[in-house]
Amino acid sequence: MRYEELVTPSEHLGVLIAPRVAELRRTLEGPAAAAYERVAILDTSLGALRSELREQLGVRVPAIVVGHQPEFFHAGVFAKTIAAHALAAQRGGEAIFLTVDSDLPKTAQLTIPQITSAGVRRVDVDIPGCDPQVAFEFQAPRPREHWLQFFARIGALHESYGQSLLGAFARAWLATPGAPLPYCEAMLAGRAATETALGLDGVRELRISQLCTTPVFRTFAAHLLLHARRMAECYNAAQSDYRRRHRVRAAGQPVPPLLISSDAVEVPFWLVRRDEPRRRLFVTPRDGSLELRTDNAEVGRLQLDDLAASRRHAEAWPIEHAGWQLRPRALTLSCFARFLLADLFIHGIGGAKYDEMMEEFAEAFFGVAPAPLGCVSATLHLPLPHSRLRWADILAARRDSRDLRHNPQRHVAGLPAPLLTERTELVRRSQELAAHAPRDHESRRLVFRALRRLNEQMLEADPWRAAKYDERVQTLEDRWQLDRVALDREYFYALHRQEALAELVKVVQRDLQAPA
Repeated sequence: MRYEELVTPSEHLGVLIAPRVAELRRTLEGPAAAAYERVAILDTSLGALRSELREQLGVRVPAIVVGHQPEFFHAGVFAKTIAAHALAAQRGGEAIFLTVDSDLPKTAQLTIPQITSAGVRRVDVDIPGCDPQVAFEFQAPRPREHWLQFFARIGALHESYGQSLLGAFARAWLATPGAPLPYCEAMLAGRAATETALGLDGVRELRISQLCTTPVFRTFAAHLLLHARRMAECYNAAQSDYRRRHRVRAAGQPVPPLLISSDAVEVPFWLVRRDEPRRRLFVTPRDGSLELRTDNAEVGRLQLDDLAASRRHAEAWPIEHAGWQLRPRALTLSCFARFLLADLFIHGIGGAKYDEMMEEFAEAFFGVAPAPLGCVSATLHLPLPHSRLRWADILAARRDSRDLRHNPQRHVAGLPAPLLTERTELVRRSQELAAHAPRDHESRRLVFRALRRLNEQMLEADPWRAAKYDERVQTLEDRWQLDRVALDREYFYALHRQEALAELVKVVQRDLQAPA
């Protein structure tokens, strides 16, 4: 997969699939983990752990895995589920959606487009009880009435509510057992209802918070903790190579480097506990144990002998009994999923780009490549009123407005002949100085000022023309901004009409069935 081809489709119903379909199919023709049996993880192997986890979960192979936070995500993200379902159906495998409930919400609001007499505007509707400082898995349940009001507010704003899939989504959400309603369970119910309506039955959900309680995850985490220094060095080398290769200048991109000191090493996990902010994790060897610390406090110690024995990880760690849980950070999560669960992992554009760093880290640290990666995304526009304005139209209007000031004779009719003659002479003189006396700055400055005064005098013959040109630029720029609202691809996918989403399903399925 080439980094340069990972570009968001601009047109309606545009779909990105990378690498090419033939290559995606080849990745599923044989076992992805043939070499994993030779990779030692504690006293077992990567291959044995992979088989254990997939057997414990009852995974049908090939496993086509996608994932995202339990958010109101857009159709481009939904396209990954469509692709996973299609590939799993072709191969007799299973489509799995990893719900990253260990992450923090990016926003506490859902943006809805509202049609007004002035055009389309964005309206932000508060998500009941959503706290951006609390991970999804710990979001407090909210009363059903709050969610009823939430969906009623959306319905009042969204003109196409009746034709969209939001009704099915909302009904499933509100029918979720429990009082008050648990957020992640309700999100899953809503998403499953829309998938069923589109013929995408059978997509299985696995939550990161639940996977982190498995013996396989504890074994995987223990291996990284026990080899923290070498792991951090491989991680940081891959991060540095990625930044140099893609000329990244922004700090902390694609992920921050891990901190390494003489006695402590940062590891790519979060420490979480209910009702407390998540914390970075540092480890320090101490007399036959491994001390686990946050930025400023010790959390607990794990005995090295216990960590090194895979059989010990069938039981919860001592820190878990104190309420602390380990959660993987972004690249660690991708590494775990691709090594231990997936036969093919499908990312969106952002994830596919940063996983280039993960692959380099994984091969350096584990000595073997993770399961193959695909990238799927799409663009779907809501049927909102917008102009056919092109950016080139705005550039042309700006050029005309600028040219009017510098060359009024091209735009103002009926100018006196003496003014035109004088201007021609000043232009000739300016060109002559530029060619033969470029260092005569004073003479060139005098000619420039004379030419500018003459241009202003010419504009006085049609004093309203400049205002008209400027008004046109402003009108086009305002229309452009309104169009950006109407053509935003980030709106929640269930806001789209069912027939539009059904068409997206057909397009993705068709592209994945294309001849090799």
